[in-house]
Amino acid sequence: MLSERRLDALREIGNIGSGHAASALSDLLQRRIDMSVPKVWMIPFEQIAEVAGGLEESQAFIYLHVDGEISGKAVFLFSIPSAHALVKELFHTDQELDLFDELPQSALKEVGNILVSSFLVALSQLSGIEMQCSIPVMAVDMAGAVLGAILLEEGEIEDHVLFIDTELFGFPAIEGKFVFLPQQGALEKLLGALGV
Repeated sequence: MLSERRLDALREIGNIGSGHAASALSDLLQRRIDMSVPKVWMIPFEQIAEVAGGLEESQAFIYLHVDGEISGKAVFLFSIPSAHALVKELFHTDQELDLFDELPQSALKEVGNILVSSFLVALSQLSGIEMQCSIPVMAVDMAGAVLGAILLEEGEIEDHVLFIDTELFGFPAIEGKFVFLPQQGALEKLLGALGV
């Protein structure tokens, strides 16, 4: 759907967002955190669950509304093993904590907020378009159920979504995926502002 030039612009956003996220997480965890050079692509909305591991694959989802000059929905998702590994690091424990408990969810929401905000800041910096995100909410459920609920929320989204796949290093590798679901017309406005 997108030219190579437009994909290059989105990859640059992914790289800058990853750098912001790694720096913020390093401050939070008080240790050096690196993020892999992300894979960035546009995919049809209906393929998100498949790319994320399948409709029936349980994941930890952190979800935020995006408002401003362009609007949409932003999701950061972790596999269940990655979510457990991250919670162990945050609480400095070898014990596996229940992802449905309030404290692990609060910690994961904070990390998700940092990660989503980092990518949105990168989008804003490169495009000059201001965006703000809501307080995050979290769900641990099958991908199909969560994404279906997001789709049913108010506001029409584009047919295609921005998908950024990345990996955190600095402790046992943790995989995460950032998905930006722009409202109708937002993607073209964003790409236009990027000069592509």
